[in-house]
Amino acid sequence: MSQSKELGTLIVVILKARHLHQPSFYKQDPYAQASLSGQTQRTKPEPKGGQHPVWDEEFRFPVLVDPGKDSINRKLEVSCWKDEPRSEDKLLGKGIVDIESTLKTGEFDDWVPLETSGGARGELYLEMTFYANGPPPLIVVHRKSNNQIVLHGRSHIILYHPRADHHLR
Repeated sequence: MSQSKELGTLIVVILKARHLHQPSFYKQDPYAQASLSGQTQRTKPEPKGGQHPVWDEEFRFPVLVDPGKDSINRKLEVSCWKDEPRSEDKLLGKGIVDIESTLKTGEFDDWVPLETSGGARGELYLEMTFYANGPPPLIVVHRKSNNQIVLHGRSHIILYHPRADHHLR
């Protein structure tokens, strides 16, 4: 049995949606949901939110390092639902966000397209921030003939010459 290690925390803000599918004439009470690594969290239903609800709710997800399952642990599934008090809630649309680039850059701010088997069903606006549990590793990318070493960090590239008194950025 493999032990999952926590790489850091992903903060997901589900801000709003637009152009949601509205299956009936009456304004719906939609809510949004996000799932990562088997953990699911949802917003409160927006009363009479209709096709353009606003939630502005924040959720925290642990980002796990689990060899062999990293591809699963890097997919954030988001969805919007119609709250049905007297029956089963109806799926309005769902989408997938690959968080790999967010883990590298630290941020994501964009619309995520939602779909069902019936086609496009609107968009969900997400803001994400990743906080690593440790410092980003520095990797030697290239050693030049003049002994200059190029190191690649999280947000910049550093040129270092062993005989120089300073770093070149």
